[in-house]
Amino acid sequence: MTKKWNLQDIRPATPRKNKKLQHRMQEGDESQTPSNQPLTSREHIPSIIIEDGRNKGNSRLLISIVLFVVIVGGALGLSALMGKTELTIYPEMRELNVNAEFTAYPDMRENALSYEIMTLETVGESQVKATGQIQVEEQATGLIEIVNTTTGAERLIKNTRFRTEEGLVFRIPESVVVPGAVRDNSGSSIPGTIQIEVFADQPGEEYNIPANQTFDIPGFQESGLTALFNGITARNAAAFIGGYSGPQFQIDDNELNTARQALQIQLRDDLLMRIDSEKPADFIAYQNAVAITYNQLPAIEYGQGLVTIREQAVLQIPLFSSSDFASFLAEQTVATYDGNDIRIQNPETLAFSYTSGTTSSSVIANEPSLTFNLSGKPMFVWEYDGEKLAKDLAGLPKTAITNAVASYPGIDAARVHITPFWKRTFPADAVDIKIIEELTPIAN
Repeated sequence: MTKKWNLQDIRPATPRKNKKLQHRMQEGDESQTPSNQPLTSREHIPSIIIEDGRNKGNSRLLISIVLFVVIVGGALGLSALMGKTELTIYPEMRELNVNAEFTAYPDMRENALSYEIMTLETVGESQVKATGQIQVEEQATGLIEIVNTTTGAERLIKNTRFRTEEGLVFRIPESVVVPGAVRDNSGSSIPGTIQIEVFADQPGEEYNIPANQTFDIPGFQESGLTALFNGITARNAAAFIGGYSGPQFQIDDNELNTARQALQIQLRDDLLMRIDSEKPADFIAYQNAVAITYNQLPAIEYGQGLVTIREQAVLQIPLFSSSDFASFLAEQTVATYDGNDIRIQNPETLAFSYTSGTTSSSVIANEPSLTFNLSGKPMFVWEYDGEKLAKDLAGLPKTAITNAVASYPGIDAARVHITPFWKRTFPADAVDIKIIEELTPIAN
């Protein structure tokens, strides 16, 4: 009879214990305690936090937007603070070929070029061998400027006396006409002046007077010509020298000439180096326009048969006002010149030479005029009022530059550069507009 099996007979009601696990538990391996171990003895199990992903995404988006606004806003603000406005001006320019003879005058004349005389002087010395001594009587000499405040010209005859406040008398070697005072455009009286050399009435070192002494003409006072006595005076810009009375050393002529020539060259070079540093900034001077005279001073003993020779060099040079000089040449060379302010950008390119070869060794302060030749290719640049232009443009749209520049005849073209790029107006304050002058042709 076949035996029937129930399901319980096939699978036990309770699970069978794993023999290996039982064996481990018996050996006391607590590290492998099954899950029915008490809760207090289990390892810590990390907690799991479940977040809403949509809320976290919204927060990140908001932070990104805020950072973007801060960064962009800061950049724009910084650009505005560091912004600048540059206005580049291209003035009207013209290079001309100049080669002509001109005449200039020491006084102001209509449609003529005028000049002023700058005088520089220096003294040098050198040692040479002496051959003996002689008795010498020499009179001091110097240059005075006669000033006439009366309205008429006055002729002073040869040997007219000029007297210092201490009573020392000097005379002029030749007659001279002192021009009278004139009125300028404002109606002010401009005294007439002329320079002339004088010599001491007597020999002696006491006549070697310092600079800036005042002279009168005693002859006017003695003749009762009070107006002329009060109206015509003189002053010396440099000290008088050469006065001497006593023994003087003798020197061989050839040795003396050689020593004096070397000394004169040194003095000339020293004076030429002083021109640029001592002339006024707004005047033009040409080294080839100098006139130098030399005066021998008494020699002094040096010792051991040597003497010290001394030499004075006096340099005179005409100075031309930069603006007047440019305007005069423009009138002479530019057919379309309309009289507006103009300058010569490179006056050094003009070569200067006197028409007469003797002018460079004369006292040019006594000359009634100077005739010379100028040759070269100077660059004429028309002037404009940059400050006024900046004020005209302040606060206006960028496009206003076209109409504004058109009202300035000295400007050929202009370009404006404004940062940051989105700004379309000039700054409200004119000082924030930087003017840059460009002396190269504007590119098309």
